Amino acid sequence: MASSPLVNCWTEWGPLELVCVGSAQGMCYPDETPVYSCATGPLSLRPYLQLIAGPRPKSRIQQAQNQLDHLADLLRAESVVVANSIADLLDGDIGKVLSRKQTSLVGSCETDDGRILQKNKIDVCRPTLPSGEQPRFNHQLATPHFTSNYQFGLACPRDLIITIGDTVVEAPTATHFRYFETEYYKTILYSLWARDSNMKWMQPPKPTCSPVHMFHDVDYWQKTSHEDFYHSVHADTGYKTNLNESEIAFDAADMMRMGKDVFYKKSTTAINQGLTWFRRTFPHLRFHMMHFPTNGGRHLDVSLVPLRPPTSGSHGLVLVNQNFPPLANEMKLFTDNDWRPIWAPLPATDALAPFAICSSNLNMNLLSLNDHCVIIEECEVPLYKLLHDEHGFDVITCPFRVINEFGGGIHCATWDIHRQDACVDYFPNQDYDAECQLDLNNYFDKEVLANDAIKNV
Repeated sequence: MASSPLVNCWTEWGPLELVCVGSAQGMCYPDETPVYSCATGPLSLRPYLQLIAGPRPKSRIQQAQNQLDHLADLLRAESVVVANSIADLLDGDIGKVLSRKQTSLVGSCETDDGRILQKNKIDVCRPTLPSGEQPRFNHQLATPHFTSNYQFGLACPRDLIITIGDTVVEAPTATHFRYFETEYYKTILYSLWARDSNMKWMQPPKPTCSPVHMFHDVDYWQKTSHEDFYHSVHADTGYKTNLNESEIAFDAADMMRMGKDVFYKKSTTAINQGLTWFRRTFPHLRFHMMHFPTNGGRHLDVSLVPLRPPTSGSHGLVLVNQNFPPLANEMKLFTDNDWRPIWAPLPATDALAPFAICSSNLNMNLLSLNDHCVIIEECEVPLYKLLHDEHGFDVITCPFRVINEFGGGIHCATWDIHRQDACVDYFPNQDYDAECQLDLNNYFDKEVLANDAIKNV
């Protein structure tokens, strides 16, 4: 690696030097959880099939692993070529012809068929077992409070591990089938711990995930549809989810780091107690709650993605999902500090593979290599045009459509361990003390919630 220490991440856009890329090996269709509703396949099957659970087909696992391996190779590469692909490639997962921008690995020589993008070499690690065996998730786990017959897998390390400065935090997820998932990253974590004497390693108190004590209704998702929850129930009930506030719970992907400020999404997986834990544990940082009236679903990296900070010569840029607009009063912090919100284009397609554990809004789930270079899914040509043609980013493309059904996009599938960045204040104009004094449970006026989404950004 180019610099020391090993563990250092303060932003989403600092020059990336060390990253963990997930693995699809051994992945399963997981059990149900009262946290959120798992995908149950096409609507036509729902009268006949409540849930699919068990090992995934080996052919699909291999296709997913190939895409993850390709991403890892791309990150390790010294240079890549970005060129237009032919338009008659068929996406086997969704059965549609999609235009693509394809990136190929090349040497250092100039070529005539595309644009060569030079970048620093990035070190990549992958989750493994100490024994060298492939992990498996088709066995039962049990705690005093619940059992789970099939777990999720390791395709999305970002969901449950986050690096904040020199500290690695293992998220206290309330999702039953992901309860022990970070155990599979212990080999990497102990290697970092041994080599970096400045590294800190934290895990909040693990929640019980008790169906009786931690949730409002264990059968909530049999009574409430995704669509109703996102579009009305979530905002109309004051951003309540099925999780109560009796314990600390959040996922790492419910946050975006922006120097001294970290933004935290109120969602099905992240509750107020989680924000309180962060504020007490990292008092030198500022943690801000964000609300999305039309998206109470898990994770922030499909809703709000910072691209580059303000400089003396240009605005900062933050990508906003037009299907999931945040509250206007919360976005005011960005505009007051010279951040320009820009609408992400709609996804190239809203079609999904059967039994996909995600939404179609993963198009903006990108990975920044630095403040002028990003990796996106190759079918997301509208996003390519926005970032490259309109805003001058170097855009690397990567085939990643298969990973969607395994629960995520390019950002989800990576855990950044080291970036060349620092704890800079990118939001100097704010009254954070006043924000912290608000009662997070009662602050928002329920009559205004649904109508206070961001406008005219």
